[in-house]
Amino acid sequence: MHRYYLAPIIAFSLFALSGVAFGQIPQQGLQMVPVENVSLDQALAGVRWQGRVPSPASIGDKTPIVMIYASWCPKCNVWSPELFAQIHEMIRDEPVVLFAINADETTRGVRYALERNLVGPNIFHGDDPSIVQRMGFQSELFMYSVFQDGMQTGRRSAGSFYPKDDGTREFSIVRDMKSDMGGSFSILTTEMSPRLREMLWPAEIGAKLDERSLISLRKKMDDSLAEEFNTAVSDFLNRQIETIKASREGTIPEQINGFEIAETVATDFKSTPQGRACRDLVEKLEQDETFQNELTAKKLYDQGQQKATSPVTLKRMMGRVISRYADTYYGQEAQKAIDAVQ
Repeated sequence: MHRYYLAPIIAFSLFALSGVAFGQIPQQGLQMVPVENVSLDQALAGVRWQGRVPSPASIGDKTPIVMIYASWCPKCNVWSPELFAQIHEMIRDEPVVLFAINADETTRGVRYALERNLVGPNIFHGDDPSIVQRMGFQSELFMYSVFQDGMQTGRRSAGSFYPKDDGTREFSIVRDMKSDMGGSFSILTTEMSPRLREMLWPAEIGAKLDERSLISLRKKMDDSLAEEFNTAVSDFLNRQIETIKASREGTIPEQINGFEIAETVATDFKSTPQGRACRDLVEKLEQDETFQNELTAKKLYDQGQQKATSPVTLKRMMGRVISRYADTYYGQEAQKAIDAVQ
C-alpha cells in the first residue's frame, strides 16, 4: 500500500500517425528542442504546485502523464474546453495520474484549467515555464508525455485528435489513456459506484488507508454507501492476502514484497482477520534466519545502488553485500553488478 500522495506511448511523428488531425496549434518558428528523454523527477523539478501533490516515488502502479498548456493562443482557447472535458471524463476510471502544468511565460496560475473543469482526484496542477525546454517540447501549447518506469517515452501534441464517424473527435491524449499503458489499481474496481471510486481515489495514490481512516470516511457516508465501502475494503484485504500467499512460492524479490505487504496489513488493520493472519506470518518470518538474511542483503544492495557514484564505489558497496551474504539472492545480484563494470 502506498504511503504518500502521489505504458508506454511510442515516440513517433504526428505526420506518420494515420487518422490523426493536426495543425490547430500554431507552428510558426517552433522547433523541437534536441534533448534526451528525462525522468519524472527531472520533469517535475521546479514546478510550483497548487496544493499537495504525489511525489514521483509514491505513484506506484499508476501511469504518470505530464501535460503542459498556455492560455495566450486564441485558436487553442476555442477547443481546449473540449479537450479538458474529455480528459475529465476519461481519467477518473483509468490508473493514470495527470500533472497539468501551466507553462505561460507571462500569465501564471492554473485558473485557466480549473475554470474549464480540468479537475479530478488524480489530476494535479502547477506552474513552470521552464518545463518546456526541460522536457524537450516544441512549444508551451498543449504538449504531453507519458512516463514508463519513471522515464519519458515520447512527446506528443495534446491538441491532435482522431476524427470519428459521427462527426465528433477524440483527442490523442484521451485515446492514450484508454489504451493499456500498464497501470493498475490496488483498491478501485470497475464494479464500484462512481461516488465510492471518487472517495477511494486518494488511497490509490498514497493517502493513508487504515482502520482509523476508515472510521473517518464512514462518517461521510449513508448506509448504502457504507455497506459498499465495507465490502470494498474487505475485498481489498482479501486480495492482499492472496498476493501474500502467492509470493511465498515466488522468487526472493516476490517473497520480500509479500512480506512488506503483510507488515502493512498487520499494522494498519490489526483487528481484522486479515490483519491477524498477516501478523502470524510476519512473526514467523522474523524467526526465519534465512529469510532475514535475504532482507538484510536486499537493504545493503539497495543502499549500494543508490549511493554508488562511480564504478569504484559500486564495487566497494557491492563487495559489502558479498562479504556477508554471498549465498543470498542479493549477494548473487551484487556479484553480477560487479562483473558488469569490470
